[in-house]
Amino acid sequence: MRLINYHVLRDLVLEHQHLTENGSPAHGKRESRLADVAYTLGVYTGHRNPAAALREARRLLRAHDAEYRRAA
Repeated sequence: MRLINYHVLRDLVLEHQHLTENGSPAHGKRESRLADVAYTLGVYTGHRNPAAALREARRLLRAHDAEYRRAA
């Protein structure tokens, strides 16, 4: 079982979304930060492909949210 901080994972997904708002990242620091976020998502999810890591992160968050709602 993975130990995931879902708050951090959610922040990473939101930051990734913010950095790619217009379809592509801006150059410079934003592009570098996007690479960092994509790498960290890959570490969290176990996927090397950034798109697969983002999909898995979103799936994990949906599953976590559903479990949280069931427990409440």
